[in-house]
Amino acid sequence: MPLWPRRTPAGDKESRKPNRPKDAEPGTGEERPMIPLPAETLEDTDVALHAERQLIQWVDEAVDDFARRGGFDNLPGKGKPLKVPEGDVLQTIMQNAKIPPPWVMLRREIGVAMEYAVELMDSGAGEQAVDDQLLLINRQILELNLMAPSLSLHRRKVSRDTIREQAAKWNEGG
Repeated sequence: MPLWPRRTPAGDKESRKPNRPKDAEPGTGEERPMIPLPAETLEDTDVALHAERQLIQWVDEAVDDFARRGGFDNLPGKGKPLKVPEGDVLQTIMQNAKIPPPWVMLRREIGVAMEYAVELMDSGAGEQAVDDQLLLINRQILELNLMAPSLSLHRRKVSRDTIREQAAKWNEGG
């Protein structure tokens, strides 16, 4: 079966016949596979190029019009040199947007989870609830240790015996 129908004029006898290669034996049902053509052969590249040039021309005209009306005159930093980021561009973008690295955000989440675990223990919640919370915290600590860029930022797993001490250290930034 062909990948797409053959184009034939309406009412043509060919359109009512099964699509079979001329060299296939009638009645055998054998058909040669259709090989699709590359997209470049099916599209008019001149029309696409003209449309792209037209779009670029419209954008250029809009920017020029904006500049003529003084749209760029009162921008902050006008006349000052651009600050070109050095090193890791993604890190610079995240700093400019005031987005902390993923491991810092995870560290904050772990601190909140530790506070919750201490609250569970203080409220007399069931041992299973506390154990589940500690398991979650320890999984997050493992993930943090894999993400952190330095060994000095790695943290130890917590247990029922160490959770209060670790939560105090964790939330004071230590």
